[in-house]
Amino acid sequence: MNTSQLECFVQVALNLNFRRAAEELHLSQPTVSKQIASLEAELGAPLFVRTTREVLLTSLGEAFFKDAQEILRLSYAAEERARRRASGDGLVIAYSDSNELYRLAYVLNAIRRERPGLHVQLRQGSRDGNIARLEREQVDVVLGFESQTPVGAGLGFARVATSDLSCVVRADSPLAALDEVGAQDVTGLPQVLCLPPGMRRRGIASQTDIPASDDSSTHCATTSEAYALVDAGFGYALVPSIFTMPDPLHRVIPWKGRSSANYGIYHREGSRGGVVPQFVDQAREVYARVGFSAKAPLSL
Repeated sequence: MNTSQLECFVQVALNLNFRRAAEELHLSQPTVSKQIASLEAELGAPLFVRTTREVLLTSLGEAFFKDAQEILRLSYAAEERARRRASGDGLVIAYSDSNELYRLAYVLNAIRRERPGLHVQLRQGSRDGNIARLEREQVDVVLGFESQTPVGAGLGFARVATSDLSCVVRADSPLAALDEVGAQDVTGLPQVLCLPPGMRRRGIASQTDIPASDDSSTHCATTSEAYALVDAGFGYALVPSIFTMPDPLHRVIPWKGRSSANYGIYHREGSRGGVVPQFVDQAREVYARVGFSAKAPLSL
């Protein structure tokens, strides 16, 4: 089964006329008939009922029609992705937390100015799952914190920043009046836990800087969820400063501890051409310029 057979089948099914299908495909009618016959031979049953007056789909043809359209759609999309990657204008980016997209937008905007034809796809998933996709060449780069364990052969990590922690509270919280918040300031207060891999206790600079969880703690997977739970009154949240952004409903306060981790880009080593090296270089420049202050919106 090939795309030529499927294209002929879909056009005949849409027109219920071999001549019109041939005209749509810019092929001869015998060529279309031959493609349909070879497809029917592979499937082992007819797809059309042909008479001197009309062409109709068989029950198999009706059932196969949607599948054939979907196969063609996926085939065309895969061809387009491959073409863009070959030309160096395609980039598939995997990330874990939706709040990473805030600063990513500034990186992509800078690249797009130099590459107007840039085509980007975003894929959200766990960091480890994203790295596995990178190994299978399903994505081009992965955003995330540096792993404490070795990644697969042929993969590299480019650090773009070192992120510390910030304390996120509601604007009406008593903590909102402080310029810095430390463990002693939140003693006895409920905590929303959302630290990603790489910022958890085994990967931070000082384990004593982060209050231990207890029965009052609420667990969540992403900083977006943490913001929502803070809004709902479940307590304060410690989030990587690199995931913070301006928001009038919250107060983002620097954390006094020395907890930090390297944040950057996983990529396949040896990627010298195309957009990946440019993406890494631009990310380093943007994160150095932007910093992690959430007091004011950034400027594109």
